[in-house]
Amino acid sequence: MAIRVGIDTGGTFTDLVAVDEAGRSFLAKVPSNPDDPVQPIAAALREAGIDPVEVELVVVGTTIGINAVLTRRGARVLYLTTKGFEDIPYIQRINRKHHYDFRWRKPTPLVRRRDCVGVVERLDEEGRVLTPLDADALAAELDRLCADGRAGDDGELAIAVCLLFSYLNPEHELAVRDAIRARHPHLPVSLSHEVAPIWREYERGTTVTVDAFTKPLFERYVDAVSQALGDAGVGRRWALLKSNGGRALAAEARRRPAHLLLSGIAGGGIGGAHAARAAGAAQAIALDMGGTSCDVCLVVDGEPLYSADFELEFGFPVSVPGVSTRTIGAGGGSIGWVDPGGFLQVGPQSAGASPGPACYGQGGELATITDANLVLARLDPAFFLGGRMALDRELARAALARLGAQLGLDEVEVASAMVRVCNENMANAIRILTVEQGSDPREQVLVAFGGAGPTHACEIAEALGMRRVLVPPAPGLYSAFGALASSVRIDAVRSVHLTDVRTSAAEVAAVLDELEQQARGDFAAQSSAAEEPEIRRLAAMRYQGQNYEQEVPFPPGPLDDAALEAVYAEYGRLYESFYGYRLDGIPIELVRLAVIAAAAAPVFARQPGVPELVERPHERRNVFFPEVGFVATGIVRRDGLVGGDRLEGPAVVEFADSTAVVPPGWTLSTRDDGILEVTR
Repeated sequence: MAIRVGIDTGGTFTDLVAVDEAGRSFLAKVPSNPDDPVQPIAAALREAGIDPVEVELVVVGTTIGINAVLTRRGARVLYLTTKGFEDIPYIQRINRKHHYDFRWRKPTPLVRRRDCVGVVERLDEEGRVLTPLDADALAAELDRLCADGRAGDDGELAIAVCLLFSYLNPEHELAVRDAIRARHPHLPVSLSHEVAPIWREYERGTTVTVDAFTKPLFERYVDAVSQALGDAGVGRRWALLKSNGGRALAAEARRRPAHLLLSGIAGGGIGGAHAARAAGAAQAIALDMGGTSCDVCLVVDGEPLYSADFELEFGFPVSVPGVSTRTIGAGGGSIGWVDPGGFLQVGPQSAGASPGPACYGQGGELATITDANLVLARLDPAFFLGGRMALDRELARAALARLGAQLGLDEVEVASAMVRVCNENMANAIRILTVEQGSDPREQVLVAFGGAGPTHACEIAEALGMRRVLVPPAPGLYSAFGALASSVRIDAVRSVHLTDVRTSAAEVAAVLDELEQQARGDFAAQSSAAEEPEIRRLAAMRYQGQNYEQEVPFPPGPLDDAALEAVYAEYGRLYESFYGYRLDGIPIELVRLAVIAAAAAPVFARQPGVPELVERPHERRNVFFPEVGFVATGIVRRDGLVGGDRLEGPAVVEFADSTAVVPPGWTLSTRDDGILEVTR
């Protein structure tokens, strides 16, 4: 019986969720191994008890790309660009993160200045050749750069090619690639027109540099996962989750690793949107709080919010489509500390998986959010991870007491303060995210998952004025479910320079037709023969003279003059709804056209991971809540709840992979599909 598997390799744990054709679920959670990220994948398959012969497809979400960039552990990159533009990676942008902070420094590029090399060639703004490519000079430069032996067979040198206006005419970039392959065929090469065919030289340059920086790493990773799955008896049909929430077969992952940077984060947005749709919530906020960080994603009309680019840090853009998320350093392992002003802070530093929180008993001595929740009796020390890992409350109390000594607080007071600070940090991140998108969090539903998300969800919702929280089954594994729930999605993008006063519908339609043909071809290469894509067309527009644009969808069907005028009118409406006014009479520029080819999302009759009913007596213990202190609270195991059950707060629901806290004044009800709904 065919089994589909979703795996999420996080910083602390590697999670697995799988379903077969009969609707049976398979779950697993094993420790991650930063030194060998492939080993936990095979371990999770073994723990889940899956017959490898029955596996039809494995989809893996991974953080190895983003971790490599953040820690600067990637290949040495040679950056080849049009002569005279070698300084672009260092000039960067003119704007600053902190206008009046003279100590702030721009982000460090992934390429050294001495490795930024000018190529004799030049195209104009229409893609026409002004200066032909000097092949002899290029060959001599390549020999000079690689003469020191650092371009060895270990593959740790990679080349990024970003020539001026190559997104309009790739002729010179392709010739540079051919010249490199002729002399150094073992070197990985990334071309900007393939990775990010967009205007804005700095953005295109950083994106292709990231691609080259991570390409050798992803090549080794893909080979290792393929080998591990083969050794486990699983067929070699497997895919990686992309930043845009779609999946890419291994060959595509090797070719464009920049499109996989948010692989480990995108699963949360996909899973959160799936739970919101199942519960009939068109507008929602997905909150994925794990051991190290918290990822927040808006769900709009049942789909996660997408963006055409994202920033790894301020001033470090990566221009590939992705699920739009906001990440903050708030997780179960976030460390409490006192700043120079004597104020309590929580995170972004994390105890991680090793040594972990003090209560793990693995040598950690610093107080974390997990320690705080344990001392507040929100966690059962004997049932952490379903009883597979015992927590030491006395070690947690000692760590909190050491922190409290700096603040003049006892361990319970400092634990409560840490939880409040952590909750407010997450609430503030959600406020900023929703305000930027012009939405009101009070009108949203909070979908909480991750190992720590359901523990903090109701208090975060209360801080935001929200009244409804959804907790899916197996919330600690829900990013893995997001990987399982992903489908093939192709984004074909092209920069254009068109305005409404001198552009015809036929001209726009011609570009869209080319992009659709490209998207359908890529879709066919990534999907099964039975899958048919849904086609969506978008235009990024702005008023003339502005620097940033908004995406507007085209209506289905042929694009004629009337349809194009309707798109311009829709842009004016969106602009007015976002800014409060419109600029009628100012020409509208089309700066980017895109075609999305996406398969329908998988359908599940029930949420995977709904436990079988186990008769258990309800317990009670004293649990701390900020307004009332310690109060007798009902403790229920998730496998003791069935559809239609209701619980009045205060209550605690213990999952095998998470814990949901229901404060006083909130009511929990169990839906027939397995989702827990908590309302205020």
